[in-house]
Amino acid sequence: MEQLRQVVHHIPARIISLLLCAIAFGVSLPSHALAAEQYAIFTLNDSFEKMSVLKARKLYRGKAKSINGQRFELSDWPANSSEREEFYRYLLGKNTAQMNAHWAALSFSGKARPPKEISQSEVQSLIEWMEEKPNRIGYAPITSLPANANVLFVVSEDN
Repeated sequence: MEQLRQVVHHIPARIISLLLCAIAFGVSLPSHALAAEQYAIFTLNDSFEKMSVLKARKLYRGKAKSINGQRFELSDWPANSSEREEFYRYLLGKNTAQMNAHWAALSFSGKARPPKEISQSEVQSLIEWMEEKPNRIGYAPITSLPANANVLFVVSEDN
């Protein structure tokens, strides 16, 4: 340990700061590397049609009341999930706290109900909720979709 202190003492502060930045960047890579690259807004209802990015954004901003004349229910992942954080960042450029505030304001004013938060960060929990009623819509990493999913829109970091 004493040898390390002597070595560090002779290294200029600028180099130490660059090394710390590099270490911090390296530590942050694995969490980002595990991030889903794409999410699908989907339903199990075949009568809903694919949508544009504008319609998808309206949907998750609480601005759409129906799709193809049919009312629907939205789902959301648990508040602390990486899926929820990434989805809103990709689709709307907002973080979870901003979206919680947005939905709280819409709910308080009576303009819209927030999406139903699924109980666990598992696709199976979402699927079970969706199977109860045909007009339910959710989102999930595209690699986790069930075979019977009707993909309405694909959300990626590039949206």
